[in-house]
This record gives sequence, C-alpha cells and structure tokens, in this order.
Amino acid sequence: MKRLLTWLDRGIFWPLWALLLLLCWLLFSQSGLRFSLYLTEKAVPELKVAEASGSWLGGVTLKQLSYQSPELDLSLEQLQLRLQKRCLIQFRLCIPELALNGVTINSQPTDQSSAQAATAAEPALDSEPTTLHIGASEANTPRRLAGLAFPIPLKIDRLLIERLQLNLPEQQLAWQHFSIGLNAWGNRLQLQQGRLDGLLVTLADSSSDAEPLTAYPAPELSPFSLPLSVFIDDFQLSHSELQQGEQLFSLPLLTFSAQLTPRQVRLLDLQLTHPQLQAQLSANLDLATGFPLSAQFDALLQDTALAGQRLQGQLRGSLAELIAEINASGPLNLALQGRLALLSADLPLQLALQARELRWPLEQPDYQLSALALELDGNLTELQLNLATELRSTGLPDAGLRLDASWFNWQQRAAIRELQLTTLDGQVQAKGELNLEPALNWQLQLAMDGIKPGAYWPDYQGQLSGQLQMAGKLDPNSGLALQLPQLAMQGELRQLPLLLAGSLTLSSNADFSDWQFNSPDLLLSHGQNQLRLYGQLQQDWQLQAELSVPDAALSYPELRGALQGSIAVTGPMLTPKVTLELNAERLAYQDARLRQASLIATTDLADKLRTSLTLQLSQARWQQQRLQELQLSLAGDEDAHQLKAQLKAEGLAVKLQAAGSLSQRQLWQGQLTEFLLASQLGDWQLAEPLAIKADLPAQQLMLAAHCWAQLDARLCLSEAATLSATQVQAKLALSDYPLENLNSLLPLQSSINGELAAQLDINWRHGQAPQLTFGLQSSSGQVLQQLDVPVTLPWRDLELSAEMAAHQLRSKLTLQLADSGQLTAQALVTELDQAEKPLRAELALTSLTLDFLKPLLDEYSELAGTLSSQLSLDGSLDNPQLRGELRLDGLKVRGKLAPTDIEQADLVISFRGERAELNGLVRTPEGKIDLAGFADWRNLDAWQANLGISGDPLRLQIPQAELFVQPNLLINAEPGRSRLTGTLQIPRANISVNTLPQNAIGLSSDHVLLDRRLQPITEEQSSQFTLETDIRVRLGQQVRLEAFGLKSRLAGELRVQQQQFNPSVRGEVSLVDGTFRAYGQDLLIRQGKLTFNGPADQPFLNVEAIRNPVNMEDDVIAGIRVTGPADEPIVTIFSEPAKPQANALSYLIMGKDLDSESGFNANSVTTSLIGMSISSSGKLVGEIGEAFGVSDLMLDTEGAGDNSQVTVSGYLTRDLQLKYGIGIFQPIGQFTLRYRLLRNLYLEAVSGLDNAVDLLYKFEFD
Repeated sequence: MKRLLTWLDRGIFWPLWALLLLLCWLLFSQSGLRFSLYLTEKAVPELKVAEASGSWLGGVTLKQLSYQSPELDLSLEQLQLRLQKRCLIQFRLCIPELALNGVTINSQPTDQSSAQAATAAEPALDSEPTTLHIGASEANTPRRLAGLAFPIPLKIDRLLIERLQLNLPEQQLAWQHFSIGLNAWGNRLQLQQGRLDGLLVTLADSSSDAEPLTAYPAPELSPFSLPLSVFIDDFQLSHSELQQGEQLFSLPLLTFSAQLTPRQVRLLDLQLTHPQLQAQLSANLDLATGFPLSAQFDALLQDTALAGQRLQGQLRGSLAELIAEINASGPLNLALQGRLALLSADLPLQLALQARELRWPLEQPDYQLSALALELDGNLTELQLNLATELRSTGLPDAGLRLDASWFNWQQRAAIRELQLTTLDGQVQAKGELNLEPALNWQLQLAMDGIKPGAYWPDYQGQLSGQLQMAGKLDPNSGLALQLPQLAMQGELRQLPLLLAGSLTLSSNADFSDWQFNSPDLLLSHGQNQLRLYGQLQQDWQLQAELSVPDAALSYPELRGALQGSIAVTGPMLTPKVTLELNAERLAYQDARLRQASLIATTDLADKLRTSLTLQLSQARWQQQRLQELQLSLAGDEDAHQLKAQLKAEGLAVKLQAAGSLSQRQLWQGQLTEFLLASQLGDWQLAEPLAIKADLPAQQLMLAAHCWAQLDARLCLSEAATLSATQVQAKLALSDYPLENLNSLLPLQSSINGELAAQLDINWRHGQAPQLTFGLQSSSGQVLQQLDVPVTLPWRDLELSAEMAAHQLRSKLTLQLADSGQLTAQALVTELDQAEKPLRAELALTSLTLDFLKPLLDEYSELAGTLSSQLSLDGSLDNPQLRGELRLDGLKVRGKLAPTDIEQADLVISFRGERAELNGLVRTPEGKIDLAGFADWRNLDAWQANLGISGDPLRLQIPQAELFVQPNLLINAEPGRSRLTGTLQIPRANISVNTLPQNAIGLSSDHVLLDRRLQPITEEQSSQFTLETDIRVRLGQQVRLEAFGLKSRLAGELRVQQQQFNPSVRGEVSLVDGTFRAYGQDLLIRQGKLTFNGPADQPFLNVEAIRNPVNMEDDVIAGIRVTGPADEPIVTIFSEPAKPQANALSYLIMGKDLDSESGFNANSVTTSLIGMSISSSGKLVGEIGEAFGVSDLMLDTEGAGDNSQVTVSGYLTRDLQLKYGIGIFQPIGQFTLRYRLLRNLYLEAVSGLDNAVDLLYKFEFD
C-alpha cells in the first residue's frame, strides 16, 4: 500500500503539480509571457514581437508587433491587455481594457487571386444575369442559419483602437480614434458607447467610361434568422471624410442605435449633422417572407441655395413591392411617389412626380415650372416617360410642354412619340428618334402651326407656320453629318408676308478642321427685305449671299434705314477669292445715327493676298459724339500695300498714311509716313516717318524711335519699343508742353497756364513684376479762377516722380508756390500683387498764406492767415489710416466786402486713423465764436460728421443790413443727408431796404437739368444729397426795419425748416412802435403782424396804419388796413366812425372831412382811389403783357386835378417803350412813343391834343 501511494505520488500528483506550476509561471510571470510568445513565433514564423512586458493575467504590453505574409502585411506599434482574475473564478472573461495603437494593415492580392478576380469579372458573352441567393440553398429550399453562442460570458469595458490605417488595392481606410464597450453572453452581443473619430475612406477614381446598367441581378431571398442578437447603443461617428479623386465629402457627425434580432433588423434614431444638412432616419426590416420594410426619414437643408428646404418621406411594403412617398416643402414644393420591385428581374418601377410650382433662382427666378407632372413606368429594359408642365421664363413667352417618350436600355435608344409645345396661341409638335449606339445619331420631324409672335411681342403681329426635317450623326471617328432636307416657314409678320425656304447639309471631319456646306437655295424674305444664300463650300468653294433691305424698320422697328449688299466666295478651299459690297443709308439704331456708309472689298488668297478695300462713312453720331466723315482705303498685296485714312469729327481730325509689306504672312514691316491729329488739346503731327514691325505669330509689335510735334512741344519715343502679350518696353518723353491746352478740360471760368515736361519708362515681361519710372516737371505756372475779380494761385516749381518695381510703387511730389508756401508729399505702396496692399505716405504743407485770396476783397481790406499741415497715411490702399493735423493760424479779415471782421481765427483738424476732430476759436471785435466737431468714416457706407457753432453775438455786414447774430447751431452730415439745427439770436439789427431785387423766375415744372456732357440728369442723381434745417430765429429788443417809408421795430420768433427741398417758415413777426409814410403822411402803425406758415415769400399780412390823432378833426380816426397774402394783399381805407371812402380818404390825407369850403379838390380824392385800385391789379396786368410779348406792361395814373389820366405802358423791345393815356375827367387820349438812344438819352414822340417830338436827357442830383 505504501508502495502504491508512493507510485501515485510520483506518477500522478507530481506531474499535476508540475503542470500547475508551469501554468502559473506562464500566466503570472514576465518570463512565462516571453516564453509563450517565443513558442508562438516558432509556430507562426510570420509573427514577430519586438518587446513584451507584464504577464498574461497581470496585464500585458506588447510593442512593435508585425505579421507578414504574401497576402497580408500587418504592423502594430503597441498592444495593451488587462484581465480581471476574479472573473475567471466565476467562469467569465472580463477585460477592463484592450488597447491597440498604431495599426497598419496592407493587403496585396496574389497572382492567383488576381487571375481569379479577372476571370470572375469577365462574364461569358451569352451568359445570363447573375442571380443573388440569400437565405436559400442550391435547391432553393429555405434553411435556418446555425445559431451562435459564446461559451462563457465576455465583457470588454473598453476596446480602444488608435490610429488605424488599412490599405486595400482599390481603397484605403483610416481613423484616428475608435472606442467601444462590449458585453456578450449566450447568443447576445451588446455594443455600448461606440465612438469613431477622424474616419477617412479613400476610393479609386470612378471610370468615366462605365458601361450603362442594362441588367439587374434579382436577388432570391427566403426567410432566415440571424444566429446572433446584436444591440448597438449610442454609436457616434464624427469628423469623417470620403475622398474619391479630387472630390472630398465630409460628414461632421452621425449617431445611431440599432437592434439585430434573429427575425428582425431595426435602425433606431439615426441622426446626421452637416453644415448643409440635418437628417433623421429610422427603419425596420423583418426577415420574413417578402422581407417587409418600413422606414421614415426627415431632412432639412441649410446654408445652401435651397436653405430651408425640407424632405420628408417614408418607405413601406416589402422588398418584393416597395412603396416610397417623398414630400418636399420650403422653397420647392413637390411630391414623389414610387413603386420598386427589388426582388424581380429587370427592376420594375413606377415613379410619379408632381409639383404645383418650381422656380429658379429662388429669389428672382428666371425660370418657373407650374403644374408639373412627370411619370416613369417600366423597367431597366424599357421605360415610358410622360411629362406635362407649364413653362415661364424671363424674356420668353409662356409655354405649355407635353412629352411622350420611351427609352430602350439594351438598344441605347430613345423614341419621342410626341413632343408638343403650346405657345403664342399656336403649337409646335415634334417626333423623332435618338440612338447612342453605335454612334450618336438622330432623326427629327418638327411642325409648327398658328404661332402668333404678337401675343408676346406687340410689335410683331402676325401668324406663322412651318416644317423642319433633320437627320444627323456625330461619330468620334468620322465626325459630324447634319442634313436639313426641308426647312420651311411661311406666314405673315407685321402685315407683311414672311418666308423661309430651302435645304442645307453640313459636315466635318473628326477634329472639326475640315467643314463642308451645301445649300441649293436658302431664302429668308420679309416683304421687300430679303436675304438669299446659295452655293457650296467643299474642295471648290462657290458660295454667294445677297442682302436687300429697302426699309429695315419694316422687319425690325428699332433699326431704321436701308441696306444693300452681296458677298461671294469662289475658288479653291485653301485659296479662295472673297468679294464684298455693302451700302447703307440713313441708318439709326438707339443712340447711333449714320447718314451713309459704303464698303467695297476684294481679297484674293491665290494672288499674294491682293486686296482692295474702300470704306466711307459720313454724318455719324453716337450719343453726343459726332463724326462728319471717315474715309479709309487699303490697296496692294503681301509685297506692297498702302493704307490711307482720314477722319473728321466734332473737335477731332485725324489724317494718316502708311505703307508696308507682309513676309510669308508672318512678319509685317512698314512705315507710318503721315499722321496728323487735331483736337481740343492741340494739333499733333508726326515729325518724321515711323518704322513699324509686327510679328504676327509671336503677337509682337515693334516701334522705332520717333517724335510727335505740337509747335515747340515734343512727345518722343526715345528708344525703339516692343509691345507684345509677353513683353512691354518703351521710353516716352514730353517737353515744352503748354498747359493752356488743358483749359478745355477744366470747369468753366477756370484756366491754367505754364509749361510741362514728363518722362515715362515702362519695362514688363511675362511672369515678372512690371517696372515703371515716371517724372513730371513744371518750372512755373498758375491756376486762374475767373470770378468777379480774378483769383490767381501761381507756383514756382512743380516736380512729381514715381517708380514701380518689385511689386512696389514709390512716389514723391514737391510743389513750391510762389512766395506763399510749399507742398511736399511722398507715398509707398507695397505688395501690389496681393489683395491687401500696404500703404505708407506723408504730406506736408508749409506756410501757405492766403494772400492770393485778397482780390476777393476791396483794396482797402485786409486778409491774412497761414494754412499748414503735417499728415501721414498708413494701413492699406483699401483702408488707409490718416493721422496728423491741418491748421489754419492767424486768420484776419477786415473790410467792406467782408461779411464780418475777424481779428484772430485759429482752426485745427486732428486726424486719428479713421476719425477726425475739429477745434477752432474765432475772435471778432464783439467777442468770440467756438467751433467744435468730429468726423467718423470707419464705415464708408455710414460715415458721419458734425460741427457745432456757438459764441457771442457776431456783427454781420450784408447789403442794406447790419445784423448782430448770436449762433448756437449744430450741423450733422451723413450719406445722402445733412441736417442744420439750433437757434439764432438777433439782439440788434438795422435793416434799411432802399431798392427791391429784380423778380426771380422760378423753375418750370418740366425743367430738365443737364450734366457737363449735356446729358439729362435724373431726379435720383440730382437729389443724391439733401439738406434739412430746423432753426429757430429769435428777434431781440433792438431789431429795427426801415424800408419804403416803413420805420418799425421787429419782434417775434420764426422757425425755419426744410425737408426734401421744400423750405418753410413758421412763426409771427410783429411791427412795434412803427410808422409808415403814405399819402404824404407819417401813419402810425396801430397793429402790425406778419404770420408765416409755409414759403418764406408768402406771409399773411394784418397791418393797420392810422393818421396821427393829434392832427385830426372831429375825433375821427382814419387809416389804411392791409390784409391777406403778401403776393395778393387787400388794401382798404377805413375810418372810425365809418364814413364813405372819399370822406375817409380826405381824413387820411387832410385830417378833415370834405366840404365845399375846404379848398381841397374832390377830384384829387377820386384820382387817389383810382390809383389804389390800379396798383392792386399790377400783377395781373403784367402777366397779360408777358402773354402777348410785351414786357413790364402796367397800369398807372398821371397828372393832377382835372389833368389826371389813366395810362397803360410797356416795352416792345429793350429800348422801345409804348404808352397810351386817357383822361379821367376829360376823355382825351394821348399816345407816347419813347426810344432810348444812349444810357440816359431818349427820343420821344407824343400825339394828342398837341403833337411833339422831344430829345430828352435824364440826370439825377442830390
């Protein structure tokens, strides 16, 4: 027994203990790990592990793993694996983390597999379409897939794969990060928190010559069940990209959940997020008979031209008969319904698309479809197409479209049974056939009937019908062949018969270098206007065209005139002869006019390009540019030819003559022997013949050195110049040029004189930065502004230089004004080849005195002041930043013509980038005025500026008035509008009006403003900048007015406003303590008010002036009352108590009543009353005179007492006056004719009771 136990201990237990120790060594030690890897490498020679650490159950780290075989090359930078040992006791496998880092997989097919793939890719010529069997055996009997089950539960808390790269023969796949949790037990697998980031899938370029889909391998499906249930919870795919060739598709975010059970596949809440798309999808597929399927999706387009477009749809039915419904809403509204039989051969389908309205572009559509109905019915072998819609497009008439066609896929052929276009109250019908195999060819028959162009183009009334037959073929090998055996259109257009009749053929070779054309007779006629073409263009060209248009307006209303011409092309194809003759008379089109034109040309390519060309134009006009005459002639051949041209236009005349030769039709050499240019800028002529060379293949022009002369001025090309598309090199110099020639370009009343010299060097080559040097000098000159007194600004030295090289432009300006200051400026612009061009510049103005403005004042006036600045510019050319100061120091103005005296004024404008501030102080003898403002132009479309003016009362001297004005004003300016607000206090003023200004003539309601080119200015252009005002004018206690016998103090307040060029004044002015001189009396103003409520020249008057009661008898008050608008006042004489008009007038004039003993003649009162009545009608009488051509027509009274008379007078001319008078108390007429000989010398003839001729001299004395 002991021996048996010993044997058992040594034979069984010791080996078991040894095996257990060996297993523990392999699983728990690093040496056991390395030993197991050593055995693995021996068993699998393709596997290599460079470094290993840890143990299998304590956590293992493997580095630089690789597996290499002919089909597969795998490398792994690092693998980390940790196991939970406690789970092993529970017969579970728990892995807290399995991490793979730096995975690279390269798969290369072997020669055998490539051959097999190639064999599989080449089907037999007579083979039938392949059928896909899923879920069925070869005997087509349903079978159930064997179930799968995990032997022990498996749990991976985190499976991590970092930086994976998979390279396949036709595609590559890579990602940056992948992590997921895995839990498996029995036949269930659960995947949780899947994250895939940075996925990049690269596909090979798709073949452009892919064969069309002509067969559909119908799958044969039978019910089956999955062997495993898989649950995917919250899988997220982010920052993914798909690249194929040059195309790159990105997918920022995709999330979904899914459930796969043995009998069902469910996709739960798939969400796609993209800058241009938001989408949601859910689906359910049963693995039962027919494979029932249901799915719903919702997509929203954003950040595209169709932003806001929503697509909603659902799929229902089964794979055997799938029904799809899609609805689109938003910018485009449409509905799509379809049926697909995915399990049937040739893929039977039915599609129906309906839309009430489709338009494009969406904002301002050019095309619009309404009532769209599109139907597709058939399969991949044959498809039937039916289309019906209404078409609207910009610039074309509305049309209804119907199409009935078929597509035969196997034959690659389309048959158009009916194409009908209903438009212009008629129809266009077509039918035909299109074949893609063996080459593109087509046949088309077209007929139109009842087409009325006038339904859309009113100027083209009529009705047309016609027929067209066409057959064509386009073969890459043989070229193009096009036949139109019948081309006919007939009818009536614009009340004239229209006919298009003929036939033609057109063909070319494969590279379209050899064309052939043939037409026995092609005629287009409209009334008497016709165009005829006949002949052929083959090896021997015989083609003629004839044009006869006696009246172009009959066919095209916008074109007027007559055209007559012909062209003939005859001879061999390579050396034909072309003869052209064209005449035109009285042509007019839009703003262009041409009295007469003639063109006769002949070119023979067989005889050294012998050419004869004569062109004559006379009396042409384009807008405001007028051409009197143009004559051009060209004669000769390649060896010698001459060109003569003469042009006469308004303000321009050109005459030139040139001769030359053409060598091998490549190099032209010649001379410009004469050139004369006469213009408003002077007369220039060529000083000596100019040699010219032109290399036609190289597109290069070479000019010899030469000069142009204008009196003493010279404009010279100093060296030979080369001009081409790849090179420009020239040196120009201008000397002794008189600046007086530029006066025609300056505004009216402005002129300039002096001499100018300039130099310009240009050097540019293709691919290099251009080089340019420019210089301008003027030793002396002046700018003159002709005002009432000429104002002159002379300069002593002017120099401007500029240099451009290496994409930099550097310039410098120096201007030395004669004894009044200096202006210097320099600028540097860099990176001219970039969109952003940096800028640096400086400008300095030193001691510019204002002495040159002294002529604006009288000789006893004083004007002094100095203008200076120190400015700098930086930033970029598109966004410059201005910094520095502009100063006006020591301004002093004194004199009669100055509106106010200024003792000292200092202004400073400070620039700070895109802002500026103004501060100023003006000192006058009465006090000071403060100026403060700012400007901001950071946004050029919304710039703004304001200026505030405030201070002490300011004495203003204006004609007939002396005012003391205390301003408190604010000026605001912005694009398109300026606004002036504030108050004006007038504490003291003396206004003396001795004469009235001449009546101004207002603008007519139909006036038209013209610009400098005499072109009408639109209302929008003339009112681009509006001025708005809102100023309150307050009159003080010492404002006095003296005008035409009125002496009074003024009091009140006015509000002056202006909106949209409509000024208005509102308020009331009172006459206080005033007198009015009338009827030889100083009348006292008892009541005086001027009420303004609208235009300033239309106040409402309410004035009463009475005779001084101290000088009145009987305690009677008499006076005059003026009421009503100022342009039509009502003047009445009144008395208190009321008396007859004659008695009231007597009290007003004499201070007492009428009586027989008063000594006062009643006739004088009557005469005064008549004079008052006549004076109130003066405006009406003047208007009647103007209507009959008599100026200053007026009614008046003359004489006194019994000799009083009413007169009517007016001027027939400026110097001839006619007057007729009739007595009031003695009806005797008197006719007077007065003619002005000199300024104060008149010849007068009088005819009445006495006839006389007098010579009168008029003079005045104090």
